[in-house]
Amino acid sequence: MRSARPRPTPELLEKLRAGKRALHGEQRNLPLPEKVGQLLELQKIDYELRKQRGDDLKPWQKPWDIEP
Repeated sequence: MRSARPRPTPELLEKLRAGKRALHGEQRNLPLPEKVGQLLELQKIDYELRKQRGDDLKPWQKPWDIEP
């Protein structure tokens, strides 16, 4: 039987939350073309993973081949 993982400490949780706030603050200040570029990259990664997994993807689910 597997033992349960220990719960994260409050200090660890606060550190993770602070890191997330800092990342979101940096992302908030990015120019729109860079934000769109990041979104397109994430869509391409998601598409490749789903294709490898064997998901039945429709043609409209493929990310557009555009530059932001």
